[in-house]
Amino acid sequence: MDVGAQYQDKAYHTGDNHFVTLTSLEKAIDQVKRACREDERLIDILEDLADYITDNPDREIIGLEKKLEKGNRLDLFSRATFLKNKFARRVAKNQMSKVEQHVYIQILSAINTTWYQSIHPKIISGANNHEIDLLILEELIKPVHQAIVRFDYTITTEIVSGMLYFLTGKCHLIWSTEC
Repeated sequence: MDVGAQYQDKAYHTGDNHFVTLTSLEKAIDQVKRACREDERLIDILEDLADYITDNPDREIIGLEKKLEKGNRLDLFSRATFLKNKFARRVAKNQMSKVEQHVYIQILSAINTTWYQSIHPKIISGANNHEIDLLILEELIKPVHQAIVRFDYTITTEIVSGMLYFLTGKCHLIWSTEC
C-alpha cells in the first residue's frame, strides 16, 4: 500500500524513496498496482490468469510427480508438492483481488519465460542437477522474489518456488526433453 504525503505548497508525494533502477518485472508490478486502482476489468484479469492456473491444453497432463520423474528430479517431489500447494492456496485466497491477479500473471509469465529461455535449454544440453538448481535459484527465484517482495513483503522465496512447481504440475514447464 502506498503512503502519500501532502506538503504545505500542495505538492504530493507517493513512494518509497528508494531510488534504484527497477527490473522490468518490478516496473510491470508497479504499473499493475497503479492501473488496478482505476481498472475494473476483473473478468479480463481472471481470463488471463486462467491461462496459467489451468492445465496446459496442448500437453498430456501427467501431474507434478510424473513431470519430475521424467526429468530425473524425484528428489524434489516432496518439497515441490508442499510448495505448489502453498501457492495454490494463496491463489485461491486472493482470487477476488484484481491487483494480486495481475501480479500473478506478470510473475507466472516471467517464470515461464525464464524457464524456456535459460533453464530448459540447460536441461536439454545435459547439465547436472546441481547446475540446474543453481540456475533456477540465480536466474529465476532470486530475481522474481526481488521484484515481487517490493509489492508484497509476505511473498517468500518459497512462494516463488511454489509458483515454479505449480506451473510444472499444470504442464506449463518441462523438466525433460518432452512433457
